[in-house]
Amino acid sequence: MKKLVFIAIISAAAMFAQTATSTDSTSTTVSEDHGKKSYTDSATTTTNASPAGTTTDSTRTATKTKRKHGKQVTKSTTSDSSSATPRD
Repeated sequence: MKKLVFIAIISAAAMFAQTATSTDSTSTTVSEDHGKKSYTDSATTTTNASPAGTTTDSTRTATKTKRKHGKQVTKSTTSDSSSATPRD
């Protein structure tokens, strides 16, 4: 009988401890080629929602490539941002 009560309490605690978490990810890439110059712009946003709150992570990468005097020169810029919103 004691085991049955103990199992019932553990089962109830496990049922209330379950959390719902969702993740959403969006990625966009744009490429342009203009003969000697090419551009690529990429953005990725990931949103995680949980009972504790919401976090958003964003990454943006811009790449420029030039061909000059037979050599290829590439410049790349990356920016990251993150935000968190706690639930009340």
